Amino acid sequence: MAKFIKIWKYRLFKYLPYLFKRHFLNQILTGRFLKPGHALLIRIKSAVFKTPWVGIIETGIFCNLKCATCPTPHHKIGRTKRNMTFKEFKEIIDKISPYCHVVLLYNSNEPLLHPELDKMIAYADNKNLYAMISTNATLLDEAMTDKLLNSGLDEILVCLDGMSAASYEPFRVGADFAAVKKNIEYFCQEKRKRKLRKPYVEMQYILTKLNQSELPLMREFVKQNRIDRLHVKSLSISGVAYSPAETRELSAKFLPQTSGQNREKIRYEQTADGSLNIIRPKDWSCPLIGNQIMVLADGSISMCCHDIQGQYLYGNLLSGDFRQIWNSRQAKSLRAKALQGELPLCKICGAR
Repeated sequence: MAKFIKIWKYRLFKYLPYLFKRHFLNQILTGRFLKPGHALLIRIKSAVFKTPWVGIIETGIFCNLKCATCPTPHHKIGRTKRNMTFKEFKEIIDKISPYCHVVLLYNSNEPLLHPELDKMIAYADNKNLYAMISTNATLLDEAMTDKLLNSGLDEILVCLDGMSAASYEPFRVGADFAAVKKNIEYFCQEKRKRKLRKPYVEMQYILTKLNQSELPLMREFVKQNRIDRLHVKSLSISGVAYSPAETRELSAKFLPQTSGQNREKIRYEQTADGSLNIIRPKDWSCPLIGNQIMVLADGSISMCCHDIQGQYLYGNLLSGDFRQIWNSRQAKSLRAKALQGELPLCKICGAR
């Protein structure tokens, strides 16, 4: 009963106001009256026809950092590195817009590296889709800030995993703490200066052993810069990409302590030999598989965002119809197995 009450308190007092501000209030107050209508239509279609309402679009497979736990810069992704062309992007958006409302224009990449990102955002916006990006903010300089604020972007997740160079730079390898912090401050300042309600700004703070003591400082930083929301994210050390020996090494460096109020932000328990077990409830089922699609950089539709190797594919959206691909025997079979955690990927995936 206590768990039930906790879940509904979160939904009523935190999640629903958060949802309302992003998808309804901000859109209405900026004159984007068709977006809330599209959001409602897609959620109804999703409930009735069991189609996804979130589309993750991998605009490229490149990153400018070498973050310790990310598979992209450590050559853990076996797929050919490429950028999605703007023409391919438009075709994909045209095919998923009758089914998806939220589009995340990133996956295994730093989206600001794509030379046509602002055009992609504007195209999605013109289709009344809710466009989001997540960025390490190293490239979020004055020129990029201007591009994004003029693009129609609905939401930006800026990542700052620490409040000092000592906690941040060993994790976000290749980034300069002071420069990234300054970029984020400038972006927020410029948004306020222009009196813009969008994009909704979310601060992502991956909790690590190095930064867990600095969380109060991050909360103050969020408040000072009038950032809309702080998301304290649990550390993921992908068993999909890393060997048991590598996960043990990474967990020794970065896995936060399990005591204290941040315990629920830790997705692993460590065994005596240093290996990791994923913490999941007994009645666990995949929370992602039926609600989203993952479009890889070559147009292939993957089962989920954790399939970084593209091993579990439904088909290719550049050569097929979305509805037919989603309802194919192959796709239904993969989703049924994933819901029960039966696939090899599901057994090592950190989603909860």
